[in-house]
Amino acid sequence: MPRKALFSKEKIVEKAFELVRKKGADALTARDLGAALGSSSRPIFTVFENMEAVKTEVRNAAKAFYDNYMADVTDYVPAFKEYGRRLIAFAKNEKHLFRLLFLDKDAEKGHIDSAARICIDAMKTDYGLDEDQALNLLNLCWTFTCGMAVLTMTEAVSYTDNQINEMLGYQFISTLYFIKTGQQYFENIAPKHRNDNDEGMTLKVNF
Repeated sequence: MPRKALFSKEKIVEKAFELVRKKGADALTARDLGAALGSSSRPIFTVFENMEAVKTEVRNAAKAFYDNYMADVTDYVPAFKEYGRRLIAFAKNEKHLFRLLFLDKDAEKGHIDSAARICIDAMKTDYGLDEDQALNLLNLCWTFTCGMAVLTMTEAVSYTDNQINEMLGYQFISTLYFIKTGQQYFENIAPKHRNDNDEGMTLKVNF
């Protein structure tokens, strides 16, 4: 006769999610999860085949948590800037979940792509861009925003809300300017070693 489950699937996932949210993905072991449930690890495996199955459910729970966190960004104008502000705040306040969703080697590309789709659609609506322009703008600004998020997560830098707002604004508007004016197709110069006697090494910018 099959052993009766001591804990429901939902309860186990809830405790596993709390453990990862508080201590990080590496803390999700059978032993520590059992302790969080007030039990040994044995009851976990009456519901789940192995810990990989638990981790999959925790990742799904983290995605749902993040999606809910971002759910109403399109109610704001500009929506992409609100998304960036929230991404940085998420990295600061939910360090372990941010790492799991965006920095972990197993981070699902599909989830990142769905987040990108929200941003692209918002850019097209707010700034009258076509698909290619919006994708180009996203690629250039996403890297900058994620860099700020990572610096925030690691506490290498502590940005104020005003600094975040200004830095995202400068990066976004300057990139948008190049795209809207067509000047993004400037000459892409590879760095060369400077020769003090070579006046031709002086770079000229057309603005």
